[in-house]
Amino acid sequence: MTSHGVYRLGLYEKSMPGELSFEEKLKAAKDTGYDFIEMSIDETEEKINRLNFGDAKILMLQSLSLDTGIRFESICFSAQRKFPLGSLLEGAAEAAVELFKKCVDFAVKMGIRIIQAQGYDCYYGETSSAETRKEFLSNLMLCMEYASAHGVTVGFETMENEFMNTVEKAMYYVDQTKMPYLSVYPDVGNIWNGTDDIYRDLECGRSHICSVHLKETLPGKFREIPYGEGQVDFEKVIQKTRQLGINRYVAEFWYTGEGDYRDTLKKNNRFLKGHLDAAYAGEV
Repeated sequence: MTSHGVYRLGLYEKSMPGELSFEEKLKAAKDTGYDFIEMSIDETEEKINRLNFGDAKILMLQSLSLDTGIRFESICFSAQRKFPLGSLLEGAAEAAVELFKKCVDFAVKMGIRIIQAQGYDCYYGETSSAETRKEFLSNLMLCMEYASAHGVTVGFETMENEFMNTVEKAMYYVDQTKMPYLSVYPDVGNIWNGTDDIYRDLECGRSHICSVHLKETLPGKFREIPYGEGQVDFEKVIQKTRQLGINRYVAEFWYTGEGDYRDTLKKNNRFLKGHLDAAYAGEV
């Protein structure tokens, strides 16, 4: 239990300058009031190569977590944009499954329990179709068999595309696989652009939502919108997620070159915790 009730608020790794060391990122997140960091494994070679860390590097990261009192607790696996599970290009689906398994192995070594998977059947140079959706489901089954065997939870992020921009669409694949380690990890900002009724959509995921991304958006705009300057009603949406029994959140925003990034971390922490504290008022 944290000092602010039963919820926990994590920080997206890319909210901090990329040149910071792992230790500097952990300390910055801790000092500015966050409970954990969500690590980015994006489509850059630098981030994908993290999946190849040896035991010595893993032990170093675990030691840093013990020293700083804060951990990398989940992975945003956006490398899947480059390696989508439904791609029909030659060899692409096999590579996507192999990378997914590597991410599971890395999570196990790191002691990370949640991988946020990207809701894409295809991405670069391909268009979603009945064939890509069929390929996606087939390869998802292979990935989830592996993740389930290793006790790693996978949560679909609701994206900016038509394929999976709502919880309801993500739940179709949760229901199809019928595997207990597959869940939904919604991005409330993206959902705001994907449905006319975000509260009904969140309800579709009842008992299957493992965590929530708290991100601001505007109509048709999905990134780098400052909190409080967009369309998301954080007060009401957090009240709804609280009703659904969700207690784990991640502040998703990006470092965009601002002078003192720590000021931004603190400001956004205060903004989100103000709404979280209101939703959890009276709980101990």
